[in-house]
Formats: sequence, C-alpha cells, structure tokens
Amino acid sequence: MPEPVLSIGTFQGDSIYQLFQVQGAKRLQDGRIAVANSGSGEIRVFDGDGQYLMSHGRKGEGPGEFERPALVGILGGDTLVVVDNQLRRISLIHPEEGFLESTRISDDLGGGSFPRGMLADRTLVMGGGFYFRSEGTVQLSSGFSRRETNYQSSGLDGELVTDFGGFPGSEFFMQVQSQSGGAISMSARLIPFGKHAMQTVGPHQFYYASGDLWEIQSYDTAGGLRRLIRLARDPVPIRSEDLEAQIQEEIADAGDPSEASEIRSGFEEMPVPDFMPAFAGLHADVHGYLWVERYRRPGDDTPVFDILDPDGALVGRISLPSGLEILEIGDDYVLVLFRDELEVEYVRMLTLQRPADEGMG
Repeated sequence: MPEPVLSIGTFQGDSIYQLFQVQGAKRLQDGRIAVANSGSGEIRVFDGDGQYLMSHGRKGEGPGEFERPALVGILGGDTLVVVDNQLRRISLIHPEEGFLESTRISDDLGGGSFPRGMLADRTLVMGGGFYFRSEGTVQLSSGFSRRETNYQSSGLDGELVTDFGGFPGSEFFMQVQSQSGGAISMSARLIPFGKHAMQTVGPHQFYYASGDLWEIQSYDTAGGLRRLIRLARDPVPIRSEDLEAQIQEEIADAGDPSEASEIRSGFEEMPVPDFMPAFAGLHADVHGYLWVERYRRPGDDTPVFDILDPDGALVGRISLPSGLEILEIGDDYVLVLFRDELEVEYVRMLTLQRPADEGMG
C-alpha cells in the first residue's frame, strides 16, 4: 500500500479537523468524505482533498442530535444512514441539506443496537454486544465466561426484519464480589488470546466467525445459512514467551511501573488457551470480497489480510501499515482510521489496485 492520498485530522490547529471517537466514514459518489465524529455528535463532510465543508448534528437527544452516531450506509442521492445505539435511533442525513428524518429502533431488536453495516436491500445489521441480563435463574460466579451474542436486522423504519439468531460471544474472565445489603459487583475482562465474536456485512450477506476454527458462516438477508467458508490452516500454539510479551505490553501501556505487579497477578488468575484464535477480524468490500485479518503474535505490528472472493476462494493477500482500522473498502480505495502515539485520530484514504482477473474494472 502506498502513502495515503488523503488525510483528515490534526493534533493542533482548527478544531473542526480534530477528530475524536470516529464511528465510521464513507466516500460519496463525487469524492467527498463523510465522517461520523462521535465525540462531538457530528457528521462532518470534507471535500475530495480533505478540506472541511460542513457539519450536521451536535450532542443531544433532539431531532438531528446524537449521543453516539455511527455512519453505516449511503442511500441513493448520497443520503447518509446514521445509527445512534445509545439513543436507539436511525437517522437520515443529507450531506448538503442536513437532517431529514429519524425513527426509533424497535424493542423487538433486543437490548443491543450496535450497528454492523447495511445490506444492499437497505436493511441494517445490528448486534454483537456483551450484555448480562439479570434473571432469577442465573447464578453469577467468577471465572471463565462465554455468553451468547445475537444479531438481527431492521429496516430504515427501525422494525425487525431478520433474526439471525444467537452465536458464541467473546471469552471473558468474570470477577463477582458480594457487597453489603446483598448487592454484587461484577467486572469482565477479555481472556488473553481469547476467542471473540467477529462479523461483517457485505452487499448481500451477513458473515459471522467465532475464531475457534478457520471457518466463516455466510447468511443471506433472510437469515439462511448459505455457505461455510473454510481454509486449511493449522492452529497456532501459544508459547510462554507470547504470554510474557502480552504482559509486558500491558505494563508498558499502563505507563506506571507500580502497576506491574497487579497486572501480572491479574494474568495469573485468568485461564490461557492452548491455541491462538484462527484469525483476528473480518471486513467485506463493496463487491462482497472478504478481507480476513490474520492473528498476530505480540510484537507483530503488521496487519496481513487474506482476500477471499464472494464464493469463498482464496485469491490474494495484502498488508497494511500498522496502527490502522479499516472503515470502508471501495472499488479502488480503502478508508482507514489511524491513531498516533498520542491517540490522535486521523481518517485516511489509501489507493487500492485490484488484480485484473477480479473482473471489477
């Protein structure tokens, strides 16, 4: 990948270019870039050179206001589809006209409305969060936990369209403590090298993977399982030096040497798997190709993706610069979120050259 052809964001200077808690970015038909800057509750629009044009929205709960906006899709005429999981609301924003309308996400979609993407039929896939619902029959206990997570889709009216069902969630280590008056406190921490729920949305498919095996489940818009995508990859054993490297990374991130003992003892309490997850993440591009991120050992900062065609055949591999989070994969570009050593956020665009045999022009 070459150097970015566009970069939006700054540490110092005009605050309109300062990004915080970016939750999605989309390239419009004319080359403009829309960014969901969740930290300010705004949808900001920039031209094809990264120059600021206008903003829509602000923090709040009224019409056209947001608490945690995520940009998940584009309709005809460049109308932006924004999901606010905190307000449980779907809003339509036009890049010039601003706020058009909003609707509430139905309670039929359950407790989570974490947006995952928009299908070509304009339904929105949501879910995948970690929730604990207090039920009288459930006994809380400390230790390993892997609760089920759910995915569903809704129309732009917020009503349930498809229930994809329940899937294995992420692996956590639970700590439950009793308090006075019969109350309890609970904390959950991800297991080192643990499996976690992965999902992505293509034009016509919802994809899910758990990381237990090199297997990706492909579902159609009606919730039918259409394909199991598999690669013959041997599981990668976790070495003692991998665990030590992970501990040292957390100690370094803490920035306080006095916390080293507590961090190390915390690792000693948690179970460590024998093998690393099969892979680290999923992304689908505009043509339905899957980008499957390989799992990396601690200290390996180079993201490597296996590319699979819509039929699940392995067609290539690509590496990205370190520190990037993919936001959108277009026909000839990739929008990414980059955080520097000070956690300053930048939305950048990289050029993408597809092999001629992909037949995409």
